[in-house]
Amino acid sequence: MKRILSIIVILIAAPIFSKEVASLYEYTKTWKDQNNETVQLSKFKDSYVIIGMVYTGCPHACPLTISKVQSIETYFKKAKILNYKLVLASFDVKNDTPQHLNSYMKKRKLDFNQWTFLSTDRDSTARELSVLLGISYKDIGDGDFSHSNVITLLDKNGLILHKIDNLNANLNDFADKVLENEKSK
Repeated sequence: MKRILSIIVILIAAPIFSKEVASLYEYTKTWKDQNNETVQLSKFKDSYVIIGMVYTGCPHACPLTISKVQSIETYFKKAKILNYKLVLASFDVKNDTPQHLNSYMKKRKLDFNQWTFLSTDRDSTARELSVLLGISYKDIGDGDFSHSNVITLLDKNGLILHKIDNLNANLNDFADKVLENEKSK
């Protein structure tokens, strides 16, 4: 049964991913933000975007990912980079509702002007974004997930400028990539 389901998922997903997406802003699935507003990634166009995926029930890696994004934000501020957004999408479609994400952001004291948490009730929507970002995850039951830790920097047009796939990478590189991108214009 699992094999049949896997084949069906591949057949359904193949047309979705067969067209290479140059800009993540071409990805048009809708999400709900922490204020329960419907958004697409293109909402963040014209800003540099740090984006990743987490789930708020995660006891270890996701809080560390959020702390790393906060460190990137600190580097941005030191480099006087002001035009940025910090976006974290959840792959926990059952528990990370907009209301829960809103409470979580308040608890973590995250700035609602810079930070956006995204929620979906469709696993396919979360899965598609994870593929585009190069993030693997698997629901292992009891509200827990096995997942990779990827943080991605998008330019103002939604193109990937930089990416790390471990939480020990040099975070200052994100600010350097933005500054290089600004100089090249």
